[in-house]
Amino acid sequence: MRMGWGGHFANADERGVSVVLRLDKNAMVFTVASVGGKSAVAVSQIYAMFVFSMMHDSREAAVIYLLLGYAIWMQVLELGFSQAAQNRFNARISSLFEICFMALIHYIMVIGLAVFVVASPIVPQLLLPADRYEIHGPEFKAFSVGMAVMIIASNNVITQRMLLVLNKGLVANGLLVIQSSLAIVGLAFYQRYGKASVMTSILLFLLPQVVTYLPLLVKIVGKVIVRYKQRLYSSIAIFKDAARYWLLNILSALFLGADYYFAAHYLSGEEIVSYHFATRFFFLSFVIYYAYVQYQARCLTLDSLEGNTIAIRKSLRDSMLIGLSATVMVYVSVIALDNWQFFEHIIGKSVVSYNLMLGAFAYFAIRVIRDVGVVVLANVGAKSSLCKVYAIEIVLGFALLSVAVKPFAAMGIFLSMAGTCVVSSWVIYYVLKKSIAVQPLPCKA
Repeated sequence: MRMGWGGHFANADERGVSVVLRLDKNAMVFTVASVGGKSAVAVSQIYAMFVFSMMHDSREAAVIYLLLGYAIWMQVLELGFSQAAQNRFNARISSLFEICFMALIHYIMVIGLAVFVVASPIVPQLLLPADRYEIHGPEFKAFSVGMAVMIIASNNVITQRMLLVLNKGLVANGLLVIQSSLAIVGLAFYQRYGKASVMTSILLFLLPQVVTYLPLLVKIVGKVIVRYKQRLYSSIAIFKDAARYWLLNILSALFLGADYYFAAHYLSGEEIVSYHFATRFFFLSFVIYYAYVQYQARCLTLDSLEGNTIAIRKSLRDSMLIGLSATVMVYVSVIALDNWQFFEHIIGKSVVSYNLMLGAFAYFAIRVIRDVGVVVLANVGAKSSLCKVYAIEIVLGFALLSVAVKPFAAMGIFLSMAGTCVVSSWVIYYVLKKSIAVQPLPCKA
């Protein structure tokens, strides 16, 4: 028997069509549920942008948007455990207890790091330009506290991934809906009755990400306490495997989060606000296609690539089609809403730049192709190939950003990121083409 795309088994090519159809149905059900959860997150982010823009001037709002933009760098602090846990659990190398033990140790580690970030200005000072914001000022302090909360919330990445692997998608998406609802309700009361404060704005938006997952953490602690002595030594192997994925996550995040680093140092407060609005709108398209491909690839192994050409290529094509369609839909919708003065009516000023929206559209359309390939390579454990891809992105991306941002401002960021993704996408699919064994289509009798 042979493991196929998405974790189903196939003995012969004649069963390929029925397997694909069944996978498509399951994938679409999961995608709809996942889109519901992640759309709630996207709505909370967009609502937060409107609240922050109404309650803060561009200087204060820029601090908040830079913090949220650095989220991809904060997620690196999940230390590679989510991918290592998924791959080891799928391969039946590690048990559920070992994964829970690992998640608990990680939570303790990130709490320690969060305390250090709040107590020392060393790390926040690297991300927030000291020439614009005083170290002892309220904005810098709020930025530090926000970083600490986001560091703790990086543990959520591990929890979400394991719920996906355990087919608990409804629970995972329910947590996203709850955290988003708490943030929206808190911000609504804050906007109506509260006094503008950068610290309050950041905490109201970010704290629900930590609070929502606490009950699940308590359950994990219970599992670990019960079986701690039985399986301690076997859990150490997970940390070794996670270290390799952590390195990959660092390399990936260095490039994908570089845009906000360059924005912090080269763009004005008003430009940062416009750039953040443009990128956040396309988060809606991202959650749609990423949920679909993540479900499709959740049980992939390196061996499952061989001999499953039809199903794999179809899923890759479908994921790209869904992603590109969603990207076009977001772009058209935002432009249409802006023409109807929807955003200006809500916050009293124009926040949409047509040039930046076009640049964002080009970048995120290319990101669809790149992200789909990256998910597949990561899930089959192709660490060496991913390392080469990320190295190319870092070298080429930083080189282009260094040259383009100063003369072209925010548009230079989008063009640099898009150009880099074109090159890395070519490399990704070249690797995948070599990995997938080519088989002829089954003939009808």
